[in-house]
Amino acid sequence: MRYHLRERAWSLTNDFIIRNDRGDAVFEVKGKFFHIGDNLRLIDRRSGEELVHIKQRVISLLPCYDIEHNGQHVARVHEQIHLFGERFKVKGDDGMTFHVDGNLWNWDFSINDDYGNLLGQVNRQLSIFRDSYAVDVAQNVDPTFILSLAIVLEMIREHHRKEAHG
Repeated sequence: MRYHLRERAWSLTNDFIIRNDRGDAVFEVKGKFFHIGDNLRLIDRRSGEELVHIKQRVISLLPCYDIEHNGQHVARVHEQIHLFGERFKVKGDDGMTFHVDGNLWNWDFSINDDYGNLLGQVNRQLSIFRDSYAVDVAQNVDPTFILSLAIVLEMIREHHRKEAHG
């Protein structure tokens, strides 16, 4: 299934919508403001239920985020000091490590599990919506987890962009 997210969507005044390929609003991402660090909730548009909570760990040398699904902590994403090897470490609470391979800064990367199974692919060029990127989620994979990883990686990317531009 393919989903579309707006690039640079979060700000102090914007919540944003995640759409499917038909253009239907499937999820909404809402930020909690007046909070130290990023704090986002992924909401099911049909039921209004909060599915995922993404929270930045502010006491960390490099960007680090926790992902909770239905109230249970499921993964931690953190940027690593990058000399050789992977730039991000995504560690699931079940012991699984997820790998982000490709060019994050150009929105052309994949997400795989420890066994090499492709879980999702992110690509800006494939999006049919203006200023957005496409997230393809493999069959039988929880789309909210893959979308959450894409959102976290976008937040890290945006933090770096802001640091580089003052």
